[in-house]
Amino acid sequence: MGWTERLQHWLQSLFSGEPGGRRIPERLEYAAPAEDETPVMPISGGRGAGGQPAIAFRRNAVFAAFNTAVPVSDRHGLAGRKKELARLIDAVVKQRKHALIYGARGSGKTSLARVFGDLADEAGCVALYGSASEGADVDGLFRPFLDELPLQRGIAASIPADKPLGIQQIANLFVQGVNQRTLLIVDEFDRVAAERTRHEVASLLKLLTDMHSTVQIVLVGIAGNVDGLLAAHPSLRRHLAAQPVAPIERDELAGLLRLCAQQAGLSFEEEAVQTIVSAAIGSPYHARLFGMHAALNAEAAGRDRIVLADAQKGLAEALAEWSDLTPDMCRVFERALAQAGSLRGMIALAGVLAAHAPILTFERLTAAGTDLFGEELGGATAVDRTIGLIAPALTEDGMPGELQFADSLSPQFLVLMANGAARTRDAASVARDTLDARELLQGVGL
Repeated sequence: MGWTERLQHWLQSLFSGEPGGRRIPERLEYAAPAEDETPVMPISGGRGAGGQPAIAFRRNAVFAAFNTAVPVSDRHGLAGRKKELARLIDAVVKQRKHALIYGARGSGKTSLARVFGDLADEAGCVALYGSASEGADVDGLFRPFLDELPLQRGIAASIPADKPLGIQQIANLFVQGVNQRTLLIVDEFDRVAAERTRHEVASLLKLLTDMHSTVQIVLVGIAGNVDGLLAAHPSLRRHLAAQPVAPIERDELAGLLRLCAQQAGLSFEEEAVQTIVSAAIGSPYHARLFGMHAALNAEAAGRDRIVLADAQKGLAEALAEWSDLTPDMCRVFERALAQAGSLRGMIALAGVLAAHAPILTFERLTAAGTDLFGEELGGATAVDRTIGLIAPALTEDGMPGELQFADSLSPQFLVLMANGAARTRDAASVARDTLDARELLQGVGL
C-alpha cells in the first residue's frame, strides 16, 4: 500500500472511521480534459445588439457566487458554523464574557465574527468592527472605535486627542461613558506582535469585567490556541470564551459548493463536488476558490453542469494562480518534494495537519507519522528530515517548538503538489510563445 492510500485510511479512522470522513484528496490525474472537437459557444458568449459581444452574465455570476475576496456577511452563506454561533451567543450575549475567535487563515473566522455581530445586533447590542494593524498599541487598537461608540453627551469632548489613552483611561471611558451594551470586534489581532500590547489588552479585558462594563471585546485572529492569540492571566480565563474555528465537515462543505453553484445557475456532478471537498481539507476559502475555477471551466465549455474534469482542471489552475502569487513558497515545496523520496507522504501529512490546525509541532507530526507510516518512515528521525525539507516555508513566531507555515493558505497547495498536481505548461503553449518570440525578434540584431 502506497503512502497516499495509507494516509487515506489513517484519516478515515482519525475523523469518522468511514470513507465520508476523508479530508485529503485522492491521488488524481491532473492532465487537462480532452477538447471537444465540435466548437461550443460559451454560455456567456453570443452577440448583442450591433454585433457586440454580450455581457458575460454567467461568468459574473460565478465570481459573485464563489467570491473569495470578501468575508461572508449573510448567515445563510455561513456553512457549518451553527454550533460556533450558538456558543458565542451563549457566552458573549447571555453570559457577558469577552471572546477569542481563532483558527487557520481561510477557516472563516471573520465571516463567523460578522454574522455573530449581526445576531448580537438583533439581540439589542451595538456591534462595532475594527482591524488591528501591525505595531498598534492599546490606544491604536481602541481609539478608532470612539467615533461610533454610543457615548453619553459631552463625553467625547473630554477625550484627549494629543496623547495616547492608557488601559485605565480606556476602561473608565467604556464604563462611565458608554450608555448601551456594546461589542467591539477586533479582527486580525494576530498582527499585534508586541507582547506588552497583548498583556495590556488582557489587563483591559480583566478591568472591564471587574468594573461591570457594558462594553465587551471579541478578538479574532490566526492562532492554534488561546496562548497564541492573547497572553491571558489565569484569573482572566474564566471571563473569556475561547471559540476555535475548526475545519468544516465534508457534508457542510459540499453543501456550500452546491449553494454557490446554484446561485451561479450551475450544478455539480457528485464526483466533482467530492474532489473539491477533499482538496479543501475543511477550508471554506479553498472550497470556494477551487469551486470557482471548476465553475469557470464549465462555463467556458458552455455547460451548466460542473463535471469531474472541470474540478481536476480547476485544482491545477488554482495551484498555478497561487504559485504566481507566492513563487518563493512554491519553489520551496517543489524542492522539498523532489528531495523527499520515501518521505513524500510525511510532507503531505505535514500539510494536512497544518490545514486542520495552524500550529505544527515535532511531537504532533511524530505521533501522526508513526501512527500512519510506522517508526521507520514516520518516527522522530523521519520527522526531523521532513521538517528540515520544508523549513524555509515555516516560521516560529509563537511558543518555542511551535511551527507555522509562513503562508497560512499554503498547506492545501502543498498537499495538491504532493498528490501529483503540477503547474507545468502544455507543449502547445510553449510552442506558441516560441513562435511569437521569433516574429517579434525579426530584424533585431542579436
